[in-house]
Amino acid sequence: MLIQLMSCIGCIGAADNGDGTYRLDFEGYSREAMPEEIATATAAAQRAAIPSVTRKEMLIALHRVGLLDPIKSAVAASGNIELQIAFDEALTFERGDAFLASMQAAMGKTDAEVDALFALAASIK
Repeated sequence: MLIQLMSCIGCIGAADNGDGTYRLDFEGYSREAMPEEIATATAAAQRAAIPSVTRKEMLIALHRVGLLDPIKSAVAASGNIELQIAFDEALTFERGDAFLASMQAAMGKTDAEVDALFALAASIK
């Protein structure tokens, strides 16, 4: 959580005050983290804690929610060789992966939808 809070522009440190509030340190001053900063950091920390899933698990999950063919088509149509390699050769899928973030944006999916997809994939064995 503290790592996510430190992503604020210019932030050089963060501390848990122990009472549900957080202090952000900047060059020459400190301030309390705002509620929206805490909420954003909490969500980011939760996403970072989502375990990776195997290729099989993710492909089956994508199929079950009707996204396997659209994603394959989007990757092929992108013309981005590195994106195609990342998708075609991935042995695991990680929630924080840059490829995943680009596909999420391209497909217009929310963080909650992608989190749910990972939860579904993790349930497949």
